[in-house]
Amino acid sequence: MLGELSYEGLLRPEPADAGDSAESDDGHRGWVLNLPGARYEFRARRGAFDAWTVQAGSAVRIAERTAPADDPRTLVVDAKEALGLSGLRLADVLAELTATVANEATRLADAPSAAVLSTMDYNLADGHLTGHPRLVLNKGRVGFSATDRERYSPESGADVVLRWFAVHREHAQFRCIGELSEERLLAEELDHDLRADFTAQITEYGDPADYLLVPVHPWQADEIVGTLYAAELSTGVLIDLGPGHDHYRPHQTVRTLANIGRPERRDVKTAVSVRNTLVYRGLNSAATLAGPAITAWLKEVSAADPLLTEQYRFELLGEVASVSVRHPLFGALDELPYRFHETLGALWREPLRERVGDGEHALSFAALPYRGPDGESVLATLIRRSDLGAEAWCAKVFDLLLTPLLQWLLRYGVGFCPHGQNLILIVDEDGRPLRVAIKDFAQGVDLLDEEVDVYARLAPEAAEEMLRWPAHLLAQSLFSSVFSGQFRFWAELLLDELSLPRARFWELVREVVNRFREANPELAARFDACSLFAPDVERVTLNREHLAGEGFDKVERDDEFDVRWGRAPNPLHGPDPAGAW
Repeated sequence: MLGELSYEGLLRPEPADAGDSAESDDGHRGWVLNLPGARYEFRARRGAFDAWTVQAGSAVRIAERTAPADDPRTLVVDAKEALGLSGLRLADVLAELTATVANEATRLADAPSAAVLSTMDYNLADGHLTGHPRLVLNKGRVGFSATDRERYSPESGADVVLRWFAVHREHAQFRCIGELSEERLLAEELDHDLRADFTAQITEYGDPADYLLVPVHPWQADEIVGTLYAAELSTGVLIDLGPGHDHYRPHQTVRTLANIGRPERRDVKTAVSVRNTLVYRGLNSAATLAGPAITAWLKEVSAADPLLTEQYRFELLGEVASVSVRHPLFGALDELPYRFHETLGALWREPLRERVGDGEHALSFAALPYRGPDGESVLATLIRRSDLGAEAWCAKVFDLLLTPLLQWLLRYGVGFCPHGQNLILIVDEDGRPLRVAIKDFAQGVDLLDEEVDVYARLAPEAAEEMLRWPAHLLAQSLFSSVFSGQFRFWAELLLDELSLPRARFWELVREVVNRFREANPELAARFDACSLFAPDVERVTLNREHLAGEGFDKVERDDEFDVRWGRAPNPLHGPDPAGAW
């Protein structure tokens, strides 16, 4: 909290007195944060993007007495004026923070070592991760009770069984990629006897051909469907068919579920109307329905590009089918907050298992900076296991990740949302990097605000739902999600654990980006328009937006959503004279 809120300019620490501010061998020095009710002292070092890395265990709170700063809620109360919090919003933040800490406590009670996590099944490992690295309130899951947390949070390690509903086609739509059909999807996702049972139940209300099947998260079924759709349930517009047979595990997003009993079956992304981080986790109807068309288009472009398909094997985990339900009453009221329009729907995503071969292992990028109880990170564990050394291992990962993302951005005008949860690293049994996979295309893929040749092959219904940005803002997908959102944390971990100089770390990043520029001179104009080597970049400040809390009841999810504040020096521009990058 001290580091990220200072990075965003919400807190403003000052250097400690000369005797306490001497820099240690690892770059930490003393800092002081003066607040109305207390004084905080801690040690930290500055890094890329003007970020702060606070030394674990160094923070103390000085008020009536001096004590370790160990309660984040107390910091919020002490800093409420600086954070702009009062009254109901202060209470809301404290409640969400308490829930976040409670979820972290559950995780810590069974935290594996980095060595164990690095070999754990991808879908099970997700339950041990620490949440969004930049957001302080990253596991609040507003709407879940303590019992819900035990049943449905990834940290609980509990299986989730989906509930199935039939909805009259007058109020629902289905979409899929060309190689699939509604009939084939259901045949592959449901056992024959279960489908027969569902059909028999629907027959009591009408012709089964008039209904669409939709899987529903059990929390959503109880808390939202059972209340907002009570009239539809009573009249047979919506039919509760009961639980399915398969067992799923939730990812960190809670609403995305992986089939662990039948891992060859697809992941299911469901609507779960809890508020976690900046938004409610429902499913936008237009984006949900556009998902398969976006997937089909991305795969068509990728298949025609040898760099993506053959040289780098940059994997696209496509959203191959979707269903969205429009509430008969709420759906016609455009002025309602977006969460009332995102209550019922599902996306089916290709399972990771199909992309991982014998002798290979998949890890979420969100798992790489994970530190076990012994303080060792997954990053360091993989590097040591590989025998490549930190420089060679990082150079390989930077190439496998950045070169395909740059190809998509600069050649095709496509910006993904490549944060840690959406990226997957596939390594061999010795931890050597092989390739990268990416997911989350509905509402996760944006385009340039100019025409690019490949856009002509994009289905109109998908093109209408994809946001358009000027080049320098589309490039924020790299700065926010990769360079600032992930690499600035990696650089600090690798300095501490493997003594990799931060200047060398960022030099390796620049080498990959510059190599792409030199190898593709025909893309130089678009490269320059993206301002990848600009002296400074806009600072993305997610906590500012989150703490303000002004967007939770917006009519449009992305309306007036501004997470940029100020500017930060760009480590891709060149080496830091002070050596931090």
